[in-house]
Amino acid sequence: MQPMNKMEKKLKRARFALMIMFEVFEEDILEMRNRKQNNVQARMFYNYYLWKNFNVSHNKIKNYIKGMHHATSIYLKNKLEHEMKQYDSVQMQWLTFLFFTDYKVWKQKEEYK
Repeated sequence: MQPMNKMEKKLKRARFALMIMFEVFEEDILEMRNRKQNNVQARMFYNYYLWKNFNVSHNKIKNYIKGMHHATSIYLKNKLEHEMKQYDSVQMQWLTFLFFTDYKVWKQKEEYK
């Protein structure tokens, strides 16, 4: 097994945070299998995180989320941006997600185990 690079480590932390926040399994985030609201929201956050933080183009998102078409990626990005402007609760969810994907917080969690 080869060591994970920095991006993979950050994405793993992001998926873990989304699994807790939206009560989904990792495969629900990584695959376009169903359209339950909590799964779609977790994928929407993950899609936006990939695009915003790692500059992954909408055409390349399919390499990270199996079955996601670039048009779906664009739609989810626009929808999340709109919801963050419209609803404080969604903005707070995004900030909470970013807080828990931060390495220092993750490291602290690991030390408590």
